[in-house]
Amino acid sequence: MRLGLEPGVTLEPGRYTALVAPPGFMVDLLMRPEVGRFTALYLYGVSSRVLFRLPRRSPNLMVQSCMTVHQLLASLQEAYQTVVIVEYDDGIFSSLEGDDRDVIFAVGRQLRELAHSSTVLLYAPRAERGLRALLGTADQVVWRYDERPLTPTARPGSRRPMQLTLGEAGWGASS
Repeated sequence: MRLGLEPGVTLEPGRYTALVAPPGFMVDLLMRPEVGRFTALYLYGVSSRVLFRLPRRSPNLMVQSCMTVHQLLASLQEAYQTVVIVEYDDGIFSSLEGDDRDVIFAVGRQLRELAHSSTVLLYAPRAERGLRALLGTADQVVWRYDERPLTPTARPGSRRPMQLTLGEAGWGASS
């Protein structure tokens, strides 16, 4: 199964892809006919930002909620589907502290191992602290935004020089 995300970016067996995009992009991806042709598993945490947006006649997805990281790990170990999609939920990762942070890396290793037999997609609507650890284990990371972030506009003539001398910056020599 090959599924194009963007020009030059595909989801395919043997690859673990992390996608950071708005929920609408993920809904559009799930509604593609290619997804319905394969067995697909959608794992999410306490709540999903995507599933409630799907129409009643949504693609053939097996859906499973994982309330803890350990449930997520168990579900990943038992997964046999052609496509496995994990929706990142900061709620189940944010409670991990100290030695428990190693569990995040165990999830990354499990996603990587699952990619040997399946197409694996880790989805998140935005980059959170715990997600960044999982991004390091992915084969490819795709950042997709519908809008460009607004850049602050500066008034003409109010621009500070790029480089100042020590005296100009207030570090002038005093005797």
